[in-house]
Amino acid sequence: MTTVTQRKVTSLWVTRSDQPPLCRTSSGADFSTERISSALVRVAVAGELDMRNAPALCSYAGARLHTSSRVVLDLSDVDFFGSAGLTVFEELDTLARRRNSRWALVGGRAVNRLLRVLGEPVYVHATLDSAIHALRAPI
Repeated sequence: MTTVTQRKVTSLWVTRSDQPPLCRTSSGADFSTERISSALVRVAVAGELDMRNAPALCSYAGARLHTSSRVVLDLSDVDFFGSAGLTVFEELDTLARRRNSRWALVGGRAVNRLLRVLGEPVYVHATLDSAIHALRAPI
């Protein structure tokens, strides 16, 4: 099992040090939440995302949309991304529309490979900074 590594803080975001990150492990993947601002959180996933844990990630990330109006789903540390992971994107889209919220995706090699093969029309940011910048921009 892979653990989430600490990211280097950049000029675009600063985490709140007064609250520890929320973490959860689910069948081959680790999920963690990092509050970037009062309205923006980063949900990081490390490990493998497949049919065993995609529903747990849907619940985990969806719950973050209930407490924040903007969520970055960071899958850059995902080693394997199965097609069941696509349900996470659909669920976040549905929840975001209902709540008038926004979310952005940071992909990695495994995510990009599956999306390219499937021809899925999902916009994937190459970096965390890019996703954060996109969510901070006005609609």
